[in-house]
Amino acid sequence: MAKPYVSGFLFVYKPPGITSSDLVLKTKRLLSQKSVGHTGTLDRFAEGLLILPCGDYTAFSQVFLGKDKTYLAEVIVGLRTDSGDPDGMVEVDERESSRKTFESLFSIHRLEEELQNLTKLTTQKAPKISALKVGGKRQSDLFREGTVVEEKERNITIHSVKDIHKTEFGFSFRVHVSSGTYIRKLVLDLSDKWGIPLSLGRLVRESIGEYGVTGAKTLDTITAGDLKDWKEVFPLPLRIVDETEKKAVIHGGYIWDKLPKADALGFYIVDSDQSTILAWCSYEEKPNHIPYRYRKVFFDPSAKIMFSK
Repeated sequence: MAKPYVSGFLFVYKPPGITSSDLVLKTKRLLSQKSVGHTGTLDRFAEGLLILPCGDYTAFSQVFLGKDKTYLAEVIVGLRTDSGDPDGMVEVDERESSRKTFESLFSIHRLEEELQNLTKLTTQKAPKISALKVGGKRQSDLFREGTVVEEKERNITIHSVKDIHKTEFGFSFRVHVSSGTYIRKLVLDLSDKWGIPLSLGRLVRESIGEYGVTGAKTLDTITAGDLKDWKEVFPLPLRIVDETEKKAVIHGGYIWDKLPKADALGFYIVDSDQSTILAWCSYEEKPNHIPYRYRKVFFDPSAKIMFSK
């Protein structure tokens, strides 16, 4: 008996003006999926690549969360909001006068030099307007209620800043960062440093790890046929099993011989037809008395019925 849903990875282009959670819910309804996860949210105003694991593949969400990201950032000079983006409350709007100041102080050479200095950063304090939870409440809600919020500091890496240009409204750049880096906080910190109001006007996520935005489908065009399987997206070494070994795996037993050399993420145990993942396994952090540990066993109840005969 086949499962009533299809597992796979969906590469979606999130438009601005919708939350990542709303996009997940819409996708779930559209494809009649049992479950849909995400691999790192985008703010409501932001756009670009979201990788949505569907069905059994939600087990792999954590793998993508830690991957580097690249973004295209477009900055408005003279406008500053409390969140550093178009959805925030306006604190300063001096676009005409500030752009004149910006043009007089920042040649393209100086702008490039200042932005390249971002690669020297090793830590970042999260913006006060964020979805981080403090005592069970959103940090942004506490801040806007007037509650003093301690900014949490985290380690970050800015791998590169490139494609720096002046624009009609300010400037733009592309940035490659470690997971968890807030681009709007980089802009707010530059605003404080330069003494010029700045905020993001547009932010586009162009890649998550090695996966780029090219080919990502918009919500109005995606179908179940766009789901990608593990061979396309998340390849790992394999151990192919026969029917007896399959029975052992789905009932929690172990295979002891012909185990593959695994990479840092482990390996798969798959059906003899090499189409169905039975288990995702790892050699790391395993007890000495077993050959590997199961990170996830993709248990199918219909298989248990079949083996009980």
